[in-house]
Order: sequence, then structure tokens, then C-alpha cells
Amino acid sequence: MSQKRSLALLCDYGLDDMVATLYLLDHAALFNTIDILPIAGNFTEETSARNARRILTHCPNRPENVRLVDTAAVPQHGEPIPNIHGNDGIGDFLPLVPDTVPEGVPFLSYSEWLKDVDEHYTIVSLGPCTVTQDILKKKGALPLVMMAGNVAEPPNFNGREFNHALDVDAFAACVAFPHVTATLDSCHHPLTDFYHITPDGNDLLCRAVAAAVSLARHRGESTCRIYDLLTAVYLVHPDRFAVREDIDPDGNRLSYLAYLDSRPLIGR
Repeated sequence: MSQKRSLALLCDYGLDDMVATLYLLDHAALFNTIDILPIAGNFTEETSARNARRILTHCPNRPENVRLVDTAAVPQHGEPIPNIHGNDGIGDFLPLVPDTVPEGVPFLSYSEWLKDVDEHYTIVSLGPCTVTQDILKKKGALPLVMMAGNVAEPPNFNGREFNHALDVDAFAACVAFPHVTATLDSCHHPLTDFYHITPDGNDLLCRAVAAAVSLARHRGESTCRIYDLLTAVYLVHPDRFAVREDIDPDGNRLSYLAYLDSRPLIGR
């Protein structure tokens, strides 16, 4: 049997990153390790790291194969958007926790962690590509799964998709490597809209989805896309997707996901 893959999960915690993380932690047995690398994007790196600690603290039945990595050594840029993610970045419903790493979760510096990265890792980039580019520059081509970019769908931040816009050069450098990405085109499939497909239950994942829907309703929107979740589902159920090729408005060649299944991503 081939060795399980490890995931390097780069998240700019946001609510959608929280949902994607909880989904993957629910399927942690499929992976060797899940290394969480909080990054700047939806908020600062400091806020993102704090939210990662909160999620891991409150996650029921937290798996033993999760680790936390400090990326503060890599200069990063964030653009807080509280109307989408809440004032704290993750929906304003989780209690605060001590500013320490949860007991039992290994904690690595970025330089320490890079020494562990080998061909058995998949890089999962769910925020701006700044740190992702640094990993690929130092470790070479690795399986790369992203949430970023757009082809035909209208941009959503300063003329580009948000994760693309926050570091345009890093995005271009990353998609020059072999990759698959969930673009805005991927994420605007009807079954990725949670506005009318909220999963039942009171577990942390369902509560995070409900918080995203509540914020969307408060903004007066008629849809609720949880973009990063599509990428997480692909990692667990790649058979539900096709990969298509196209050129984005900046001239980058993208290998992007198309959801082919008839079921919602989670829920019914």
C-alpha cells in the first residue's frame, strides 16, 4: 500500500477556512499528518494564528495527527473583511481561549517544519499565495491544491479573485507549477451555495456553516458560498470532480475544478 499523504494546510482564518479545516479534521484518518499553517489574508497572520488555536481547542475529538506551524517569519499582507467573516474572523461565536498552543498539539517553527516536507506532502493553499510560493521555491514542485483565481466569473476584490489579488506575483508563480485550483468558477456551482442547504446538526462544523449563512443574510445577499470547502471536499472525494484547463484574464494557465456530483458538498 502506498504511503498516506500529509497535508500542509495554509489558511487565512476566515470562516470558510474554518469550515474546510473542520471538514478535513473529520477525515483525518485519510492522511498521515495535517499540518496547519495560519497565514495572513482575511485577517492578519496574528489573528489567523489565534483563530487556528481556537479552532483546535474547541474541535471535538481532535485527531492526534494534527500539528500547528508558525509562519510569522514570512512577511505577509492581510485585508480584514469582517462583514463576511465576523469581527474575529470566524463568525464571532467561539469562546476565547488562552493565547497558547492547545495541549497535545505539536508546534513547529516554519524553518523546522520545512525540514519535514518531502514528496509525500500535498500543499493545500486556501489563502493568498505568499507563503505557498515560498514553500515551492524552497522545496520544488509538490502536489498543489488551491482555492484561488477566476476564469469567466466576475472578480470579487480589486479586479481579481481575493486570494489572487492579495499577492498577484505569488499566484502567478504558484500556478506555473502543476496544480489544481478551485476558482470562483468552481465555487459558483449551485450545490456549493449553503443559503438553502444548511447542514443539520449542532456540531462545530454545522455551527460554522450556520454563522456564514447568517452573515450572508445580514449583508442582504441571496447566496452563501463557502469557497474553501470545495477544495477540502476534493481532497477527500476527488471522484466528484473533473479538472478543466483554461486561461485566466491575466494570462495564467489554470487547471481548475468542476464539481460533477448531484449532492451538496456536505449535508443532505
